[in-house]
Amino acid sequence: MDRTLSRRAVPALAFLLIGATAYAESAAPVRNPDAIRSLAAEKAGTEVSVSPATGTVRFMRRPRSAAAARAPSGARTATSDQTLRNNSSAFISSHASALGLRTGAAELKLRRAYRDDLGLAHLTYTQEYAGLPVFGAVLKTHLDANGEVVAVTGTMVPDIDVSSAPSRSAAQASAAAVKFVAGPTRAKDLSARNSRLLIYREGLAKGVDGANHLAYEVEVGNGDNVREFVYVDAHSGKVIEQLTGTPDAMNRRAYDGQNLPFVPPTYPGTPFWVEGQALPTGVAEADNMIAASKDTYDFYFRGFGRDSFDGAGATMDSIFNRGYACPNASWNGIFISFCPGMTSDDVTGHEWSHAYTEYTDGLIYAWQPGALNEASSDIFGETIDRLNGRGTDTPDNARSADACTVFGGTPPPTLTISGGSAAGSYYARASVNEPPRPFTVGPTPMALASPAGACTAVTGVAGSIAIVDWTLNAAGGNECGSGTRAANALAAGATGIIFVAPPAGLLNLGASTAIASVEVTYEDGARIKGGLPASATIELGVGTDNSVRWLVGEDDTAVGLEGALRDMWTPACYGNPGKVSAPEYSCSAADNGGVHNNSGVDNHAYALMVDGGDYNGQSIRGIGLTKAAHVYFRAKTQYQGPATDFADHADALEQSCSDLVGVNLASLTTGAPSGESITADDCAQVAKSMLAVEMRSPPVQCGFQPLLAKEPPALCPAGTRYRRIYLQDVNKANPRELRDTDWRASHDGTTVDFTRRDWVIATQLPGDRRGKAFFGADPTFGTCAPGGDETAVLHLDSPTIELEDKVKSPRLAFDHWVATEAGWDGGNIKISVNRGPWQIINASDIIYNPYNATLFTAAQGNTNPIAGEPAFTGTDGGSVEGSWGQTIIDLSPYAKAKDKIRLRFDIGNDGCGGNVGWYVDDVEVFWCRDR
Repeated sequence: MDRTLSRRAVPALAFLLIGATAYAESAAPVRNPDAIRSLAAEKAGTEVSVSPATGTVRFMRRPRSAAAARAPSGARTATSDQTLRNNSSAFISSHASALGLRTGAAELKLRRAYRDDLGLAHLTYTQEYAGLPVFGAVLKTHLDANGEVVAVTGTMVPDIDVSSAPSRSAAQASAAAVKFVAGPTRAKDLSARNSRLLIYREGLAKGVDGANHLAYEVEVGNGDNVREFVYVDAHSGKVIEQLTGTPDAMNRRAYDGQNLPFVPPTYPGTPFWVEGQALPTGVAEADNMIAASKDTYDFYFRGFGRDSFDGAGATMDSIFNRGYACPNASWNGIFISFCPGMTSDDVTGHEWSHAYTEYTDGLIYAWQPGALNEASSDIFGETIDRLNGRGTDTPDNARSADACTVFGGTPPPTLTISGGSAAGSYYARASVNEPPRPFTVGPTPMALASPAGACTAVTGVAGSIAIVDWTLNAAGGNECGSGTRAANALAAGATGIIFVAPPAGLLNLGASTAIASVEVTYEDGARIKGGLPASATIELGVGTDNSVRWLVGEDDTAVGLEGALRDMWTPACYGNPGKVSAPEYSCSAADNGGVHNNSGVDNHAYALMVDGGDYNGQSIRGIGLTKAAHVYFRAKTQYQGPATDFADHADALEQSCSDLVGVNLASLTTGAPSGESITADDCAQVAKSMLAVEMRSPPVQCGFQPLLAKEPPALCPAGTRYRRIYLQDVNKANPRELRDTDWRASHDGTTVDFTRRDWVIATQLPGDRRGKAFFGADPTFGTCAPGGDETAVLHLDSPTIELEDKVKSPRLAFDHWVATEAGWDGGNIKISVNRGPWQIINASDIIYNPYNATLFTAAQGNTNPIAGEPAFTGTDGGSVEGSWGQTIIDLSPYAKAKDKIRLRFDIGNDGCGGNVGWYVDDVEVFWCRDR
């Protein structure tokens, strides 16, 4: 979707880029467009972009005045510090509406003001509301030597209108946060370590519109492998969001973890080694970690003048031989730690760089900001590796376009279908564990595994390439692992496997080294299965570049994680995207929104910027490590903030490059003047790198999907004939109230505060649907506390439906529309057979449009009477509402001929907060008779 305003529309505007985000369809509406245009038109050549999360200006850049541009580097003018502050405040107040502020600088607190060695002044503000900090809301103004504002970066949160007096105490919020984290992780010894009251804007990291909340930020952890930041609504007491505080997957006092499943109890009192003691220690893991920690300190101090990760000489604690969450490494806000075999120089630099990020731009560890967080660690970790002269640095040959290396990773597999209506080539992802490469399997006929998910013994695939669906259990989790599925297919005589990913997207599968396997998307899987009979050919090649250049973690020796983890030059070699539109780009919420995978985009941009190359229509001349590293680090310290996304990042890099033109950059190894200085043409290469990886382009492939799919299959499969048993159409009976029908409503699980309500017949339906339908409300009122606890479940029960004596495959179908508070409230279907107990209809028995999630559990603080059950919950993607769809259910696992059944539609809610509810229409029971 192109939301760019042209030069013709706004003559004084160089460009106005709005909504470059992974979910552009849900971008916030542009607020005060006239004010934004006025800002852009104030000076010719001004560039402005707007945040998709807030609809306000997040970046502004103006050409520097001729006098300022002529000023020598580092020149200080007569402009006083107070004048700089006054000019900055006046600018903010003059353009308050465009920035998303009501009054201007009065809403901000100045946190830092200084002049850099280029003669530019930088003022950093944080937003406050009623004396409370606003999460992620940082604004920076940048002034030239004459005191003129030449750039503004950051994100403000507009339209804050919440009560600043909390209804819940910090202790209550802390208890809710600990309960929420403990529920899914089952981690022990958790406690709330810190908490603070703030304003929290939903969707800020994800880059989408969201609501403002008064919330407690609670840090929950156990001091070793758990550190989570939980945001709890200070009025309702419900968890709004959870963000991890332990970035990992790669991660100078040194400690021996002794392979214990927890932090050594002597930490921090008894270090294995401290600064000044003799090296080497005689323990290779310790020596690697200690040396790489020094390499990291020296790199940041000599290259950028930063004294440790906090800029103030903080002690750098690290632990080797940790015994938990292996193989892995991490920064947990206090120290970095490594499982055995993970202390290589680039991995150590990677984990320490997470600490530097926490203390510079503070990128939120989710979605695109989180991907930039991960990329920053890869980028600086690999730069340290390239410079320190330790580890495996050769052969260091230049890389070929789109090629993998002989030292790790493989080109994406080739999957070709021959014969049938689905013939052609398909994008596929290799499993982590494959037979020795290169190999070709096929052309071989394909066969559907039975059972489809291959989680138990498989039949029907002997001598074939088995098609295995990635099936889920009733709770929405994986039915079994990829190793189990692969072993069952292999035992059944399959020669290869095509895994079909779930609708949510491609997964990273382990599978087996004993059988070739690839994974295709859910949509391609359906196409391939629909084109049977046909044959498939699976090919997996090898890398050709004789180089370790741009490999991350090539010296890792951890059991189960040997060798490189990522390839920054050709990210696809490890299943990561090299540009935003690449099929490898992650769109799901898994891994905090794909932070490790989508880091490939920025990793690739940096590699291209350093070495140059031809990619995606751009021919880039490399500018080298020194220039690229300075551009990236200046962007982190001057122009980026917690909510910086890919488009913001592109703006920040280009502005940083512009600042550094003509500057004699410090050497990254000695700190002395390097003799290298950035030119205007270098900045052109930076801009080309951004274009090559599509840093400002929204990944349209990530458009949100409706909660209910819209293309149901025929009610009965081919070769059978539909025969109706029962139909409830409230329009035909034309009842005024539900009691006029043969359906009955009741409620359960209520509190003394429950406001009487039941299922009703609604006459005004959403989505332009005409007629009437059953409706169960998801009320928005309530306090989740005594005096306003609206907890309840509403039951809608059908009359008794008798199945005919010839019925063989009874089914249920109904139309419905869902919009509830996601995770907390929702609905599901139950059945009673021959007056037996009510039982939940399992997701595995739903033929079309199954439950989309499992509700939060009681252990996570959900008081909903159907907490922890599978349910229809939430709304359409990118919307606060739902849309109509049909669900079809196989009732044969529950009932047979001559049985008498009753159906129950349950909608449950917790004690506060809600949305609209659940509409149900055209409920029919039928069976599919053989022709």
